[in-house]
Amino acid sequence: MRTVEVLPGGIVDDRKFALFDASTGLAAAPEREMRWRPAVFLSASQPPDGLPVLHFPDTTAYALDDRALAEHLASYFGFAVALGIYGDADVRFPVVSNRYQPAPLHLVTSASLEALQNVAGLSSIDPRRFRPSVVIDTEDGEGFLENAWIGQRIRIGDLHVDVTDATRRCGMTLIAQPGLDEEPEILRGIMRHNRRNLGVYATPCASATMTVGDDVYAET
Repeated sequence: MRTVEVLPGGIVDDRKFALFDASTGLAAAPEREMRWRPAVFLSASQPPDGLPVLHFPDTTAYALDDRALAEHLASYFGFAVALGIYGDADVRFPVVSNRYQPAPLHLVTSASLEALQNVAGLSSIDPRRFRPSVVIDTEDGEGFLENAWIGQRIRIGDLHVDVTDATRRCGMTLIAQPGLDEEPEILRGIMRHNRRNLGVYATPCASATMTVGDDVYAET
């Protein structure tokens, strides 16, 4: 998918669903609890019609409303796990409380990734560790560029966004993920060299379409 629709609340259907403990109602916390670590090895796809499909490492896959999904989740995690939805109610899914104050968009630049790579003494850093909404490939500038964007308006193609806050990082950045080994130096580098922040949060000013390759400008 090279084009997405962005509303004031974020990318359409992005970060909409959540896994939670069926006995307590608490959302998954893989950065804090080892029992939730298998969650990062799940993936999802969106067919042309219908709900997303959840894929397991054993190659099995279930649509989110498949009645067999709950049993497979319990087998995979070793305890009862259910699937819920953030925000708007849906009769098929329970509403889950977000553990964080959600931000519509999360931006990270290639300059910041390169800066972190250098200070952490690593050969490369995969942006997937940080789960950004948008990775901005910067040609000019060095260091943690996004720090200077807070309080400014940025244009990404036809999309205008207000940058509101720095993104404070947690243990999710260092844990092993598909194709990525555990790497403690990533979080150590962020803590020591950028006050535990990497990237920024932003709020769209209005609905627009965003496309891979859109030019990015800081508005003055």
